[in-house]
Amino acid sequence: MGILSRERSGLRQVMGELEEEIMECVWDRGPLSVREVHRCLMDKRDIAYTTVMTVMSRLAEKGLLVRHPEGRAFIYAAATPRDEYCAGVVKDFMAGMFVGASKPVLAHFVESLAADDAAQLDMLAEIIEERRRARK
Repeated sequence: MGILSRERSGLRQVMGELEEEIMECVWDRGPLSVREVHRCLMDKRDIAYTTVMTVMSRLAEKGLLVRHPEGRAFIYAAATPRDEYCAGVVKDFMAGMFVGASKPVLAHFVESLAADDAAQLDMLAEIIEERRRARK
């Protein structure tokens, strides 16, 4: 995973545009063949079948997709649900970013949430309170 970019949002922070579109198809529709994912993507863009097949193979090599043979084709499924994958990305990022973080770094993180969405800040406060109760 590289450095996060302000120009890219969502999962495109950690994967390419085509990878993200393929993963969204599989997460939304469940296990699919390359042909089915190709059809899903053709609704949005003109793309070669072989390109989809190559990227899906690479996603399987990275552990994001799992595949099993069915007839003459492979069926691909997400290795983890979308929410679980996103939570893992955030956990990995936070583990590296906030180890030994100073108060100003943590304060900036909280400010960035508050600037974008007050509901996210409320959700963070609720999570912190749940963790405190769980420790007792």
